Amino acid sequence: MCRQLIAPAEWDLHGGWAFGDRIEWSNRACGLASLRMILLAYGREAPTVPELLKLAVKHEVLTPRGALHAGIASLATDLGVPAVADPVPVEGLFGRLDDAPLIVSVTEQFPDDGRSGGHLVILRGYEDGLDPAILFRDPSAWGQTHDRVTLSRLSRSYTGRAITFAPLTPNGESC
Repeated sequence: MCRQLIAPAEWDLHGGWAFGDRIEWSNRACGLASLRMILLAYGREAPTVPELLKLAVKHEVLTPRGALHAGIASLATDLGVPAVADPVPVEGLFGRLDDAPLIVSVTEQFPDDGRSGGHLVILRGYEDGLDPAILFRDPSAWGQTHDRVTLSRLSRSYTGRAITFAPLTPNGESC
């Protein structure tokens, strides 16, 4: 699993110092780390997070708060995985997850207090049940030890915005 926290050696090796503070950029790199995980899932070349940062800066994908969904979708497409940023209501997630993983905007750690958005994670599947478990990959430190959340908890922090990808075949290729 990829982390959004960029290691000092990786930052230096890829010239991240030219962008400023490593920790500041790491705090905004959830979308780029998620994109890297998607590229790996599809069997594509996956630039490091600092290399993706360079591409994101070049293509004006970043804002002071993080990456634009449409920009991440465009980078994914340019790197060989067709993607689109679009609204997906919570009830539409299951149909999308049957075909491919999604990057969605949630609140970090999926709090129950009604805050929504600002952090990007990958939804990768689900387990049926009364309150289905949603399987996810989260590039934050918290996400390194958590990989599922109930649909009811996810829905309270989900913004309804997603990046969807071409269907994923068993060998990791997109259709």
